[in-house]
Amino acid sequence: MIYEPICAIATYPAISAIGIIRCSGDKSWDLVQKFVSFSNKPKSRKMYLREFIDDNEVMDEINCVFYESPRTYTGENMVELFFHGSPVVLKTALEKLIGAGFREAQPGEFTKRAVMNGKMDLLKAESIESIVNAHTKEALKAAVTSYKGGLSKAIDRIRNKMVNLLAEIEVVLNYPDEMDVSREKIDNELTRIIKNLQELLKHGSNGIILTHGVKTVIAGRTNVGKSTLLNALLRRDRAIVTEVPGTTRDTIEEGLSISGVYFRIIDTAGIRPASDSVEKLGIDRSLRELEQADLVLFMIDLTSPKEDLELYEYYKTLFNNVIIVGNKRDKAKEVPEYVDVSVSALKGSGLRELENTMLKVTENLRRIHHGELFVSERQRGSVKKAMDLLVETKNALDEGITVDIISSHINQSIRIIDELTGASVQDDIMNAIFSNFCVGK
Repeated sequence: MIYEPICAIATYPAISAIGIIRCSGDKSWDLVQKFVSFSNKPKSRKMYLREFIDDNEVMDEINCVFYESPRTYTGENMVELFFHGSPVVLKTALEKLIGAGFREAQPGEFTKRAVMNGKMDLLKAESIESIVNAHTKEALKAAVTSYKGGLSKAIDRIRNKMVNLLAEIEVVLNYPDEMDVSREKIDNELTRIIKNLQELLKHGSNGIILTHGVKTVIAGRTNVGKSTLLNALLRRDRAIVTEVPGTTRDTIEEGLSISGVYFRIIDTAGIRPASDSVEKLGIDRSLRELEQADLVLFMIDLTSPKEDLELYEYYKTLFNNVIIVGNKRDKAKEVPEYVDVSVSALKGSGLRELENTMLKVTENLRRIHHGELFVSERQRGSVKKAMDLLVETKNALDEGITVDIISSHINQSIRIIDELTGASVQDDIMNAIFSNFCVGK
């Protein structure tokens, strides 16, 4: 495909040793040579030392590398210009390049072009974003694992099984008098494909936890010390703490790294009968967060634990993984056996034990299985959508669904997978994905 030439600053816009401007697209070589002089055509992948000249004035002495299509990141002709790391120099040079015929690139546009030109699939593109945004070593490891293509290969294997099954069914539809495929065979093949998708969902979801953090919700009744615990874990005051019940009306989220593991700590409104509509909204949101949490820190006041325990028993079916945290241990006469960790959030005691328990409880959630990791909710959602459709098809098979409808459902599942990998995807979805990238990537 031929796209208009684009350029962007690819390094952080601050004083540094080197600042890079990246260019790609049709005529990018010619446009750059309006400022960088060559007597002969530059060789691809060779670094040149040149003066960047505008209106016969030297702006900077730079290194430049030309990359010839198709062996480039985007699949197009590209140029990278290495300036001295002055924000003024970079900004001025970018303006000159735009004036010469380039357009400033949109966020993620270089990677988007790489996908459009078949240099990578959408799954690999999303893993690049995860590498750039990695908070911890574990997040980086998961993102790099995804980048290596484990998920793409797994998806391709499952898609091929769908295509093969669809092909058999289509032959029967086209030649009903000559060909046949038993419902038992369709059922068996659907069962195998569904099992593959279930395994992928089970293990692949760990990638989201690794790259985006363990979603950890602090829950409990009002004034049990949730906001105080958040502040204690962060080692700074983030949430407002008062003796007035219901102070926290909305969720508060902060990131925390514990021994290289990223936790997204969410402080929620206390659970109790709401006194007004605003507090009720906060409590409703708290319950939604509990259902979606990877880990729940359920707090109990050790000086009066009965009411807290009753609340826990009522809501515990919402929790996936839970640590019962007894607070105010410095004032308590005893710590009940059902409490996993006791702390004094106000004094900061017991925090190391709590952090170690958080790491231990979430260990299985952070394991990498065969490199088949999701790095976005979009990826997990697409796989689940395809699986749910096939489960629905399998169930309907027993009820006498016609073969042409089975064919239609499998075809639809394949389209969902193609949208997942970028083989066939709508522009608005593509734009939404790359809008989260940084400019110059």
